Amino acid sequence: MTKIKSAAAIIFLSILFAFIFFYRLDYNTLESWDEAWYASIAREMAKSGNFIQMIWNGKPYYDHPPMGFWLMAISYKLLGTNELATRLPSALLGLFSVLLIYKIAHELFGKKVIGFVAALILGTSVWYVIRVRSGNLESVFIFFYLLTVFLSIKSAKNFNWFPLVMLSFGALILSKTFIGISALLLIFYFNFHQLIKIRKNFVLILVGGLFFMLTVFPWYNFHLKNYSNFFEYHFIHKGTRDKAFSSYFHLELSQPLFYLHMGVRKWYYIWIASLAFLLVTFKFLKKNIFFIFLWNFIILYPFLTSKETELWHLIPVYLPLSLIVAVGAYEFLSILSNITEKLLLWFERSREPKRKNILLDSARRINNKRFINIIYLLPFIYIAFLQIKIFYKEVFPESRYITDQVDIAKKISKYNKKIFLDIDYLPVAVFYSGKQIETLVYEASGEATFSRLFKEDNGNVIGVTKNWVIEDLQKKKFPLKLLEKNYTYSILTKP
Repeated sequence: MTKIKSAAAIIFLSILFAFIFFYRLDYNTLESWDEAWYASIAREMAKSGNFIQMIWNGKPYYDHPPMGFWLMAISYKLLGTNELATRLPSALLGLFSVLLIYKIAHELFGKKVIGFVAALILGTSVWYVIRVRSGNLESVFIFFYLLTVFLSIKSAKNFNWFPLVMLSFGALILSKTFIGISALLLIFYFNFHQLIKIRKNFVLILVGGLFFMLTVFPWYNFHLKNYSNFFEYHFIHKGTRDKAFSSYFHLELSQPLFYLHMGVRKWYYIWIASLAFLLVTFKFLKKNIFFIFLWNFIILYPFLTSKETELWHLIPVYLPLSLIVAVGAYEFLSILSNITEKLLLWFERSREPKRKNILLDSARRINNKRFINIIYLLPFIYIAFLQIKIFYKEVFPESRYITDQVDIAKKISKYNKKIFLDIDYLPVAVFYSGKQIETLVYEASGEATFSRLFKEDNGNVIGVTKNWVIEDLQKKKFPLKLLEKNYTYSILTKP
């Protein structure tokens, strides 16, 4: 019974967020960008068994490292190629991440209640939920980032954990390269004193380095050897978005902060208030609070200097944000309860004995640990409930629905001809048709577009386009053969 009671928070968080992350997970078909895109790559990996070289629509793919694709491919091997298998690794790791933020807060601040609140904040941040419930890479990245931080904290207390820190860090780099490097500073923050004791800890440091290299070396070595543009494309173009070094000194605050607000909704202003409170009271100088400030800074700052920041790019910021809000509110309530207790004790000195006892009892109750925890928890539980109420309809589909893009993609799967269609939904078409597909390039007119198309491969081609384009061609008596159509799209070929 005692064990169940001590694990009550973990059990509650697991049940709540298992429902939020898994309920009707497979109801919607995949989105083109980036779900179906990544799913097509993972399916090719599962089919070929090649877990080093990724292929997208017949061409090499190395925009991102392979960890997320590996997990998706394993899921396909176990469950088949479908929407549930695509999203399952993301949803599972999203749930584990909520539990990890709970454990990290407990390790840092020694209070389960702070961990519980941090987990509530992360798990009810709207865009965290949206991306966890999708077949994207953020959830995989978040999990290995949190795991690396958690193991670093454990390693600071017992350096025997260090090899596992580096193994996790390697997995993090294989999830998303550039932003994952930021975790290295956090590893050093907790383990610096052990790392400089090279003689004493030589074996553990060596094993940690070997674990890291064995994790990341095969994939990066293969691509550096086989693709001459890999370094520039993967690290510079994709990793930094071709940002000039000087741009890191020019702030672009409005869009990133607006996106951060939209991503976490009601937690945003509480985060700002918590930051301000911890700064003004100098609480941020405490080692572990300074750590989450540092974490917040190194993750958020690059996005504050970029015009290309997107809403989902900021999801890693939710991690230190959750901890700052949780610990800031707890520190504020602790100070408030101490002040209230002192005021009551001062006030009771001028009262008669009977009233003195009442005031003393009140003071003791206010500073009671259980009482403080209840007062601390209630507002966060209420706000978490409001968050869920807000995103419920946004996140959970009411019924199963197949889009016209998916429907037409399934229809073209039966044709053994070269296929051309709009780039807008190319990933969906590739995934659901199981075919290699070319992009349909539009000329100045529909007649010119399809005249050129029908010359491809001696006319052994099919094109997919919007119904209104076909209707316009038919009005102009353009020769074509309509194979199939749905409410939005038509499949045509040369007559």
